[in-house]
Amino acid sequence: MSGNKSTTSTTQANGNVCPICGKRAYSKGGIHPQCAVLQADAARTEELKAQRKLDAETPKESSWSKKKCPKCSNELHVRKKVCDCGHAFF
Repeated sequence: MSGNKSTTSTTQANGNVCPICGKRAYSKGGIHPQCAVLQADAARTEELKAQRKLDAETPKESSWSKKKCPKCSNELHVRKKVCDCGHAFF
């Protein structure tokens, strides 16, 4: 067995190289479809990350301590049996 290892070139003179990942692309546009989707969705992804970060920083009241009255849509404590509008919880 030979000790020589073959080397392959990642870029070929006649091949398209994807500008995003740097690998050879076989599509006509010269960019992988997956890389094109990532590039197109980059702005929307950044917006979603920023919104999630903002949502995580704002404190929220836990929903287990409140219930909503079906009659007047007022939020009450869970242990309250009768709403101010007269609706009785069973």
